[in-house]
Amino acid sequence: MRKIISAAAAAIIACTACLSSVSAAESWREAFVTRLMKIMSSDPSYNEVVITDLDRNGIPEAFVMRDGMDGGISAGFTMNGNTITSIEIPGNIIGTCLTDITVYEKEDRYIFVGREIPRYSSVINYYKLIFDGQKLTTEKILKSYVSPYPTIPYVDMYGDDFLTNGYPNRAKIKSFVDKYEGINPLTATNSNANLLVNGEEVEVSGYTVNDSNYYKIRDIAMILRNTSSHFEVAWDENLNGISISKDFNYTVVGGELSDDGAALNVSQNSAPVYVDGEEMDFLSYNINGNTYFKIRDIADMVGFSVEWDNELQAVMLITE
Repeated sequence: MRKIISAAAAAIIACTACLSSVSAAESWREAFVTRLMKIMSSDPSYNEVVITDLDRNGIPEAFVMRDGMDGGISAGFTMNGNTITSIEIPGNIIGTCLTDITVYEKEDRYIFVGREIPRYSSVINYYKLIFDGQKLTTEKILKSYVSPYPTIPYVDMYGDDFLTNGYPNRAKIKSFVDKYEGINPLTATNSNANLLVNGEEVEVSGYTVNDSNYYKIRDIAMILRNTSSHFEVAWDENLNGISISKDFNYTVVGGELSDDGAALNVSQNSAPVYVDGEEMDFLSYNINGNTYFKIRDIADMVGFSVEWDNELQAVMLITE
């Protein structure tokens, strides 16, 4: 069901993007119409659609279900850059789970929960929805798991009237897609703070998110590689997550300490983080395609101190 966007949230959207980024963000609409036409033309029983933004990056995802189908989502897709990409979808929830999504906030972290009532049952099932940009996974939870947390404004939109005489009607599909009003309160601004390592200034670009300084994890590994707090960063295929190894030399991959510019694409990172093989609960963000962590969380991970120098307006990293 569609939740109402608050006036404050709408104001946030209005002031965050330049004209070029707005134009780029809106290009998904026509591409979605074309893809939905293709899916429904191949099989008109695929005629129930949910549009939602599970990663809150401003570009929604679309999921298609079959009319009267008790269980399963037929297809899912989103848009990356200028390309429509398919989403790997779960087989353990019914499509209506995505028509009733509530978003909870836990310490600046968003928890997406879908609700379903299976056919021939009055039992309500709750699922935690996790979308990593390519794959949607679900975890069955109890309502008590999220009931202590406040909810935030969120939009998901459902429709099932897209056919005329048994065939998909482009005008109906376009009208549905055009009515979607996304909401993306995740914003990042370029940080004005200087950054010093053991008293020496280093050139590192960062972002401010929710009044905290976030830096690219590889940039911090790069500037600390010759200190006692050096660490390695890698992507672990077996764990399907970010692996951080303390007391290991950092492997330079190229692109470190480069400026990502204005934050045009911000989403909460869903990939797990492992420190010396142990999964840790740290909030991080994908900003313009790179992973950024709160500087104090990185300090907790690998073992250095962080101080703020108000006179210098500087973040002080101390490893000695």
